[in-house]
Amino acid sequence: MKILYDHQTFTGSLYGGVSRYFCDLMHSFSQRNDVSFELSLLFSNNEYLKDVPYIKPTPYSFLSNYLTANQIASFLNREYSNHKIKQGHFDILHPTYYHPYFLKNSTNKPVVITFHDALSEKFGTVYPDLGQHLTQRKKQCLAHADAVIAISEATKREILQYFDIDESKITVIPHGNPFSETAIAHYVPQLQLPERYVLYVGNRKLYKNFDLFIVAMLPILRKDNGLKIVCASSEKFDKAENELFQKYNITDKVEQIPIKNDGTLIELYKRARLFVYPSLMEGFGLPILEAMSCGCPIVASNGTSFNEIAEDAAVYFDATNLESMSYGIESVLFDEEKTTQMSRKGIEKAAHFTLQKTAEATLNLYLSLI
Repeated sequence: MKILYDHQTFTGSLYGGVSRYFCDLMHSFSQRNDVSFELSLLFSNNEYLKDVPYIKPTPYSFLSNYLTANQIASFLNREYSNHKIKQGHFDILHPTYYHPYFLKNSTNKPVVITFHDALSEKFGTVYPDLGQHLTQRKKQCLAHADAVIAISEATKREILQYFDIDESKITVIPHGNPFSETAIAHYVPQLQLPERYVLYVGNRKLYKNFDLFIVAMLPILRKDNGLKIVCASSEKFDKAENELFQKYNITDKVEQIPIKNDGTLIELYKRARLFVYPSLMEGFGLPILEAMSCGCPIVASNGTSFNEIAEDAAVYFDATNLESMSYGIESVLFDEEKTTQMSRKGIEKAAHFTLQKTAEATLNLYLSLI
């Protein structure tokens, strides 16, 4: 059996949960004899692809206009994907995002779509940058899919809430933990980090709720003068963020650490006092799983998929309530017994989410379609 993955999530994306998900699948399948795959991709700067055997796209220069470079790469990659789809040398087509370009290429091969979240449906009017057009694209893809993978039960409920789709088409297959036990157990401290810090990981824009998190931390920073906030991401603080820190006189309390590889993240989780995830919504929330596997106590928003993943291994707060967030963080930060218990529970919970389980369940779904 051969799977064709397309270019979409890998064009213009250095990192990101979606590209990580597909790279982990391909890496798992590369170690098996009962399945093969092809990635229809010519140009990409995605870092995760470096760990996938036999996949060597050509990097493209950032020296030219970034938007123009991405548009050209996207056009060429799409044409290449169209070519591969028309050739038909595959058994399953699994597009890596929601652009319905592939629908014009009539094929009798089964199509699988992974639905990652309902952000554009829930917050598209509040945050236009999320792309309200995305909902229409999702609708087209879901209507033509032979099977839909939901990455959590929460995501499945959102699909049924926002789209007219047969529930029997949907299979819930959670993410696996991308960190190996060996990498966690044998990490070597290399970063210059504060002695005590609260960790924030990933994008800080829009629904990620970063600004409210900063304000919620103010009374805690005043109470614990040695405490810092460390933000792990591929993007430096922008002008608005620096102005926010200056406004509250905490510029010296906040640091940004670039994510270079898994080793960087593992060290950040392992050495943090706790990890805070204030996002208003996530389809899964991979950092929750990463933090648990490293034994890092978690304080996260309530009412998202986080409850489903971490269960009682995290403390939850109302992501729209400043006092609730502050109280949740403080209740863990200054309670050594609680942090020890949460660390142990998190490691136990994370053990249930493996890349092998995700790959096996996905392969079984593919097999059911041919």
